[in-house]
Amino acid sequence: MFARRLVRRIRREDRIGRVACVFTFVGHLVDAPRSRGIRDGTDALLALAGFRDGPAVILAALLQALGERAQIEHAREMVFVRVELDSSDLLRLPPHAALVLRRARRGRFLLPLDPRRARIPLGFLPQPVRQALDRRLTA
Repeated sequence: MFARRLVRRIRREDRIGRVACVFTFVGHLVDAPRSRGIRDGTDALLALAGFRDGPAVILAALLQALGERAQIEHAREMVFVRVELDSSDLLRLPPHAALVLRRARRGRFLLPLDPRRARIPLGFLPQPVRQALDRRLTA
């Protein structure tokens, strides 16, 4: 219910818009100043999920609640979310988005999402993480 309320003003057909909306929400949630103790449900959720994995856990849960195919990916340097896109979604991606193409299933595109801070662009991963993913997928 909460995830649907977040994206209520975005057309259901606009998958990239819905993903971007939830991604932005989680980034701002993580960047909110932390207080001592737990003030509300978001503080409790971040404390429960942990500050390292929490943003990815929350983002994946919200995306899955919207019916998206999202999974948590663990890299040595960080934890992020990858959401599966259709080829029709690719034209709406920003030019810096680093897609991951799974060769096992043709036409399966994965968009990596790093929700650790509000100022990280949609689909951007640090170069060492992208290189490690490329090596793992081609091995």
